[in-house]
Amino acid sequence: MMGSLVCVAALSAVLALLWPGVAVGQGGGSPSVGGDAGTEVGTKPSVRHPGATTGRHGGVVPPTTGVPPGTQASRSPTMRKAAQPGAAGIAASPVTLNAMQALLLERVNHHRTLAGLAPVMPEVRLLHAAQSHASYLNSTGQTGHFETQRTDPSFTGRTPFQRISSVGYGYLVAAEVVGSLSSADPVVALDALVAAIYHRFVILSSDVSHAGSGVASRRVQGSDMIDVTVDFGALTALPARPISALTIYPVAGQQAVPLDFDPAHESPNPMPGHTLVGYPISIQVDESYPLMVHSFGLHAVGPGNPGPALPARLLTHAVDPETPANAAALIPLSPLSPSTTYQVIFAGTVAGTSVSRSWRFTTATWVVPTLTFASPTVPPGGTQRATLTGLDMEKGDYYVCHGPPHLVASLVFEGEAEFVLTTSSDCASGRSCEVIVATSYHSSCAAPFAQGSFTIAP
Repeated sequence: MMGSLVCVAALSAVLALLWPGVAVGQGGGSPSVGGDAGTEVGTKPSVRHPGATTGRHGGVVPPTTGVPPGTQASRSPTMRKAAQPGAAGIAASPVTLNAMQALLLERVNHHRTLAGLAPVMPEVRLLHAAQSHASYLNSTGQTGHFETQRTDPSFTGRTPFQRISSVGYGYLVAAEVVGSLSSADPVVALDALVAAIYHRFVILSSDVSHAGSGVASRRVQGSDMIDVTVDFGALTALPARPISALTIYPVAGQQAVPLDFDPAHESPNPMPGHTLVGYPISIQVDESYPLMVHSFGLHAVGPGNPGPALPARLLTHAVDPETPANAAALIPLSPLSPSTTYQVIFAGTVAGTSVSRSWRFTTATWVVPTLTFASPTVPPGGTQRATLTGLDMEKGDYYVCHGPPHLVASLVFEGEAEFVLTTSSDCASGRSCEVIVATSYHSSCAAPFAQGSFTIAP
């Protein structure tokens, strides 16, 4: 199998099958530093963020960074539209967001609204704090919540507390999530944060009313990388939600729920020792109340009654310090099945009051896209038209990876699901040469969702 390809996005161990020798690691060079609670906080509460409790750097980072050596990246035409005025309350504020910041904040509020929470409004000081940190991550290649390179132009403070305090946001409550993903799409990045359970707990907090969204992009070894930061806050205490108000996710009746989650992408890792697991199920209550779990189960629904509870790990504050005292999560040990309805059954207490909830959601249909070529063979210097069937437009941009790269002179997209490759004259005279093409949603070319090949022949 050939050892180099031209890529356009991805992330998974499948890449190793196509490009042997690709290094898989955390990447980013994040420093190992503790949380931001302590003497520097003074009279203010610390800024909540994943990793603060256990002293981890936090963040969502793909384990694969950069495309294989000798490859190049080609991204499809942008299919994601910028957030429109009025989207999720964005236009109600005089704060001006650029297109990428608006997309990120709109996606935050998409998930909050879906879960029955009020949208967070853009706040200019949090916007500056978040954008500064995203730009810092972008320029230094670091990941997580902490900054160590004080000479970097975007440095505004070592910790989230210092950064938010430096912009003059006198918060009562503050929190932060960050991610560095192999994509160019802030919506894809935010969805990855929601899939990461510790980050979801922050995004679906009920005691915040403001947010600032920061986005910066870079190229790493031919791969698109996007660094995102969302800083949340509230200047005054919000009215406590009723004890019976449960924030659940996925929500009742939700369709097209993702099937899986790779816990290695999240820091801290909520499922050490596991690879691909099922999409997390979570429940939260108002931050002022403790949540106790009596029973929490996930059941596949077939003809008749739901089946037995699926094997899963229960996360509560009692057994997992990173899980807030007002929240709990259930993480299936195996990916969920496609096009399947599941029922969640929960019983517990909130501040000593018994609560229970049962709801259903349905997982996404697993359609495997196919890649076809206009002809199995083209001459040197000829053109080859490729068409994708079954492409999921909701996932945003995708990447085309082809190799050996010297056999393709150019690649031009002609629509969302069609592209044309012009072959080079580098195939040796009198010989036939195979061109391998793969498509992926990740710029590192890992986990291709469709692939095929054609031949260059005289």
